[in-house]
Amino acid sequence: MRYGALVAALLLGACAKPREDPTVSRGALKGAPAAASSSGDGSERPQPRGAATVRTDQGTYSAPAMRFIADFLEEPAVPLLRVALSAQSEDGGTWRFRMAVDEKFVKSKHATARLSPQAALGPGLAVVDSQQGTGPSMAMDEGTLELTVTGNQARGEVRTKDGRVHATFEGPLTVECTVPPAWLGKANAPAPAPAPVPSSPNDGTVRVPDEALVTPQCRSMADAFR
Repeated sequence: MRYGALVAALLLGACAKPREDPTVSRGALKGAPAAASSSGDGSERPQPRGAATVRTDQGTYSAPAMRFIADFLEEPAVPLLRVALSAQSEDGGTWRFRMAVDEKFVKSKHATARLSPQAALGPGLAVVDSQQGTGPSMAMDEGTLELTVTGNQARGEVRTKDGRVHATFEGPLTVECTVPPAWLGKANAPAPAPAPVPSSPNDGTVRVPDEALVTPQCRSMADAFR
């Protein structure tokens, strides 16, 4: 498969099918109900309440942390990067964002994205959706998301098309990283059982979590957000 097509397919799958946290991520909402695909995107479970806080017109939400996620391809060794947050309120409501970033973000620690109601993301795009009680999940279809990271703390805001602040968020940022299984072997680390990750149907790409950050690629990502 040509490299450009592979990256596009992985971006589509990675953003449309976010991982659920093992224990542990767009105002009035002016979008249509967010589509709940068979991949499970619409039913992603929010993280337990914690130190990351979201404040909106509809209420306050929280989660343990925001997540910086790096998925590495093998050849070439290009990372697919995104930041995500899935928070919940005391009454069971949810508020989420997913933002694709590029390698410049690792150095600048700042990014601004245009909101899109679509699950397929590329750098410069983000998805923001929320759900009140048992109602439908609603995605913002216009506006911007701005994110700044200092050390391992992230903060940002979501604005509607007319510039009004829809939500502000802040809290700790954790780093998650997946790599081809062979990379863990080269780093002399015990490789966990490979689990399939989003890829094109004919590609067969497999990546595994580098939870100990033993690979140079994952370690450099973690070092950037300490």
